[in-house]
Amino acid sequence: MRILPLPLLLGLALAGCKTPTPQTEKAWVFACPEPGSRVTWDDGRSPTFTGTDPAEPGLCTAEAGGTPVKLAWGMVEGASYEGRGHGPGMASLFPARTGANAAYNAQVSSPGSGIRYEFETRWRVVGFEKLEVPAGRFDTVVLERVVNGTGSNATQNFTVRYWLEGVSGILLQRKVTLGRGASSLLRDLKATSISLPPPPPRAPPPPGAPSGPPA
Repeated sequence: MRILPLPLLLGLALAGCKTPTPQTEKAWVFACPEPGSRVTWDDGRSPTFTGTDPAEPGLCTAEAGGTPVKLAWGMVEGASYEGRGHGPGMASLFPARTGANAAYNAQVSSPGSGIRYEFETRWRVVGFEKLEVPAGRFDTVVLERVVNGTGSNATQNFTVRYWLEGVSGILLQRKVTLGRGASSLLRDLKATSISLPPPPPRAPPPPGAPSGPPA
């Protein structure tokens, strides 16, 4: 594992990885962070990504402290308070262009009673911008989620913004804004460090091939 030097971050191009398009209006194609990529957030968590769920391309897998973690599109954690439906519901956001949007209902179940609550969820791609966090300065894709409760939870509403690093797809920052009278278990976070796996070794030259520059 190597710590990514700051001067190389903006120009990084990993072999076989997705191509970033920060600061442009070109479509940005999401892919889960490369296996072995690691991020440490200021809430103390430090997941290491392990790949993509084979049954759902938008679901990223990771481990944190020996515990398996799943994040829909690298952002929404597979926790009971986040609910279900984010993977397929967000699919229309990608490839990401400024103004792209998605809307669906997320289903949140109470762990104790099993009662299910519906939350109207709307996403949009805010755009592409530079971001500075403790981990460094990066080109990012910015997405926004607006959540509104329904029925007995109609007063619950909040907005969450996410900043994804343009090359690796790692979540660098999250900001939560609560509506009047609303509550959420989600909290703000920032990346304090990220590290990426080393590039694959170069293939050895074929037998008999010159080993140095041409004369």
